[in-house]
Amino acid sequence: MSRAGRPAAPPGVAVTGVYLATGLGVGTEEVWRAVCAGDSALGRCPDLADVVAARLPDPSRPGARAAPGTGGTGRPDGHTAPAEPPDAALLIRQAGLGALRHAALDPDTLDPYETGLALGTNAGSEELWKRYAAATGPAPHPAHTCADALGAAVGARGPKAVFATGCVAGANAVGYAYDAVATGRATVMLAGGYEALNITTVATFASWKSIDSAPCAPYARSGGLSLGEAVAFLVLESAGSAQARGAAVLAWLRGYGLTSDAHHITAPPPDGAGLRNAMLGALGRAGLGPDAVGYVNGHGTGTPANDRAELSAMRAVFTGPHPPPMSSSKPQVGHTLGACGAVEAVLTTLALRDGVLPPTANADPTPAWDVVPRTARRAGVRVALSNSIAFGGACCSLVLAREDGGGAPQPPGGEPVFTGTGVVSPLGLGRRAFRTALRGPAPDGTAPVPDVTGFLAPGHRSRVDALGALTVAAARMAWDEAGLRDGARVGVVLATAAGPIGTVERLNETVRREGPEYVSAVRAPNIVTSVTAGYATLELGLGGPLAAVSTGDASGLVALGHAADLIRAGQADAVVVVAADEVTDTLARAFDAYGLRGPGPSRPYARTPAPGPLVPAAAAVVLEAAGHARARGTDPLGALLGHAVTSGPGPLCAESWSRAMEGALRGSAPHRARARGTEDVDVYGCAHGVPALDEAELAAVASCLKPAGTRLTALAGAVGHCQAAGPLLSLVAALDGCGGHGGGRLPYATEPPDPLPGARAFLSDERAAGPRRALVTAAAWGGTYAAAVVGPAGGER
Repeated sequence: MSRAGRPAAPPGVAVTGVYLATGLGVGTEEVWRAVCAGDSALGRCPDLADVVAARLPDPSRPGARAAPGTGGTGRPDGHTAPAEPPDAALLIRQAGLGALRHAALDPDTLDPYETGLALGTNAGSEELWKRYAAATGPAPHPAHTCADALGAAVGARGPKAVFATGCVAGANAVGYAYDAVATGRATVMLAGGYEALNITTVATFASWKSIDSAPCAPYARSGGLSLGEAVAFLVLESAGSAQARGAAVLAWLRGYGLTSDAHHITAPPPDGAGLRNAMLGALGRAGLGPDAVGYVNGHGTGTPANDRAELSAMRAVFTGPHPPPMSSSKPQVGHTLGACGAVEAVLTTLALRDGVLPPTANADPTPAWDVVPRTARRAGVRVALSNSIAFGGACCSLVLAREDGGGAPQPPGGEPVFTGTGVVSPLGLGRRAFRTALRGPAPDGTAPVPDVTGFLAPGHRSRVDALGALTVAAARMAWDEAGLRDGARVGVVLATAAGPIGTVERLNETVRREGPEYVSAVRAPNIVTSVTAGYATLELGLGGPLAAVSTGDASGLVALGHAADLIRAGQADAVVVVAADEVTDTLARAFDAYGLRGPGPSRPYARTPAPGPLVPAAAAVVLEAAGHARARGTDPLGALLGHAVTSGPGPLCAESWSRAMEGALRGSAPHRARARGTEDVDVYGCAHGVPALDEAELAAVASCLKPAGTRLTALAGAVGHCQAAGPLLSLVAALDGCGGHGGGRLPYATEPPDPLPGARAFLSDERAAGPRRALVTAAAWGGTYAAAVVGPAGGER
């Protein structure tokens, strides 16, 4: 605590390395010189319906640079443009390692469990669908995130998350990484963004007539956007680590603001309210006022709606006599979608480092707002903002500065509590039906999921895809159960393993069979995961943070931790955390080929493979600041007592998984020893009859808990494999245990006839006396592990 009795400000977070590759070239300094010179990589791309865009040069040519105006192809006629997107894993690995080199950090010298990774991209569902469509036989694992290769190359075993929050994804990843370092969960975080173009993405934007036929001109002609490809990373490092090794600090990340505008799926409100709130929230968290800002790196897409809203937000925030200049790099590198938040954070960092404001190419010579028209200029800026806006209504603002001022004192929040739940599963709709089915005759997870279209507003039913319907239904149930009424400071964090894979599949099929011009403008927005979350904000009227996490089956618990950070930082009074996944024919066939789906029910912890069905499902919880719940007289269902995310070498690593469990258990009992202990804990696992996964989970449990006092269950035997929704369904069941429901028995504590070695000791069906803590855990193939401990609210840890 500070001497004034207020919670101390979080420690400063240093930016000690960056890496940037765009259509202007591969390499940070090369791109930065081209940006400052006013060069543009935009040009026509014949393989992308002849749109104006900026493509990444061949990553196999370090230092490669596209000739201006060639679309990144290297030739004015564009004939050398690649027909397929570049290798995502290769580019991300090169970029992350390049950022570490720039920071003078050797991966071999880092503590692996204090080194983490956060990536923003919209490419995940498309990459995943292509991988699944090509699956013809058993594979080591289905790659759920395109960040796994970088994590393995760096040897990172700390927090890992992939964000799919539309065009805010890169900035969202930077914000998540900031929280990880500021709270001490990591010493070094690699945070970045990646995007490559494909015909489906281009067809989606073309269906809305939003692509400019010429290079875009934000804040001027505003005739539409120009698309681009990029990969960018920042190295975020604790102040103590940077100072101890004498690192050159490029800038200090002082905070961020994340909001939603709950206005429209594809257009911000004309008054820019969402972005205004994001900027004010970010500055408030940094302990700064608007007058401290000397430069804003704008979103600046060039669409009329975006430019109008962004300028309105600027006028609302900067009311003094000397408002800061704002510029956009998109006329030079294009709109790089999921990468743009990271790209522009790097450019803002370099602007602070060099005292140079990058220009807005194609701007009017005398604009209504100073947008640094056409020519870069020198300026001694000390504080800058980097702004991003996404479909679905998400807005994010990052605060970067030349000095470390710490952040603002953090508001007292206490442990977040759970006040509402929502369930869509084969066992029925809602927590009570779910509880009843789990405690009744053993279900087998093969029942159909009930229809949920009735949860949607009539005007949305023809627009929302299957993933969106699942999401809205679970979110609405949780909202109603929590009894919340005012959504102005309530956010939503969506978690999904595969994302909108059904929409991706349908759009690709339309392009293949009929052509890109036949893509539906009504359904096309659903290809962006932030749109799925955006429908929840529209339905419920939520104006708090909006984020989308896509880190495989661990996504739900990763999202839960992100929501807790947002609440503890005072960015929201409550957050609806919803995990949802649909199942398509392509997905089902791939899981058959991988040996992850089979006939009959799943049999967790069995020697004989019995993966059971793959089912669509959704689960939601309302996580709320304890003080806020008390003020409105709500009795919590339970409290979040501990949480941790780790990573490790894929496909699975029991040691890293156990460290996530250990971290969550230590959070719930701070004085707990590292040695394996005897505790009264119920463990809700994610085992689902795949021996490699089930064995790794058992080894992780056994390494940190003794059988005495520990009871283990996995709900997949009852509900099937629900991907990201599975762990949140377990969380809902665990909260029932916190409330003393079930007569002290675990739900679906069923021992298989041929248990794995060591399983029988933990698979206890004994009754427990009174409420108990519960450890809920999850893993994503490729090496991401998450755990959360829940218990009675207000009880002893």
